[in-house]
Amino acid sequence: MKKIVFLVSGDGGTLKFLYHAINFLNLNFQIVGVIADRECQSLQFAEKENIFSLKIKYTKENTEELQKQLFFLNPDLIITNIHKIIDEKTLGIWENKFINVHYSLLPGFAGLIGMDTVKKAKDQNVKFIGSTCHLVNKEVDSGMILQQGCFSVDWENDNFVIDTVFKTACICLLEAIDQSQNKSNEFVVLNNFKVQFSPPISSNTDVFTNEFWNLIRNS
Repeated sequence: MKKIVFLVSGDGGTLKFLYHAINFLNLNFQIVGVIADRECQSLQFAEKENIFSLKIKYTKENTEELQKQLFFLNPDLIITNIHKIIDEKTLGIWENKFINVHYSLLPGFAGLIGMDTVKKAKDQNVKFIGSTCHLVNKEVDSGMILQQGCFSVDWENDNFVIDTVFKTACICLLEAIDQSQNKSNEFVVLNNFKVQFSPPISSNTDVFTNEFWNLIRNS
């Protein structure tokens, strides 16, 4: 079973997605810990679902507590949703185990946090938008890309753009974790947007119904 730790600072949308996707798809993954640098909804969700959770003080100069907890949890993968840059020493200890989800088609809008990428894309009238899942290295948002999904956008009718970017990011994360060889689906329809994935995906997205996404929103 692949053990996963989330480093968090916010609402935990991708954390909630992966937790419910594991149950819906009966995946051989387990979220073994949620570590936060502040009080947030992610911690509340972890406590509710009886996932090991802890708030710590973390900076690039104060790394001992994070490293202690990661040694204790011994994860196979570490998802970095934390609003901090991970220090080089910690990245070196768990080399190629840190994964980040970014709400843009990197290298576009690197360095922006959360959905600030969508606002910037709209300001610049970008014609294609999406999400990227990548390995984390010492340079911000520059690690090897594992999965991307994109779709064309009309900013005059953008009511569902942010939601589609989020759903695309969730599927990108799931595919980056899943090492299945049966990856043949290049396109998925999300909120009536035709999302193209590269590389192709294997996820059975039919189970991700409106009821499923509402479960995440209400978690």
